[in-house]
Amino acid sequence: MKKFNQFESNLIEDALTSHIQKLEAEVLEVEAKGKRSIFAEGFFTMMGKELIDKVVNEMTRKTQSR
Repeated sequence: MKKFNQFESNLIEDALTSHIQKLEAEVLEVEAKGKRSIFAEGFFTMMGKELIDKVVNEMTRKTQSR
């Protein structure tokens, strides 16, 4: 399997972080309207952290120090 380089990994991490923040804000917005979300507050943060760790630690090429 071909791994991501550091630039690609950082880009994916930034995109995921931004999307996670958007999803968490949507959960809070639904709850503020007095409705119940099917997702608990913090769910997307937890799932996103696991996904980011997978991308960074398992799917990114390690740079070699000289």
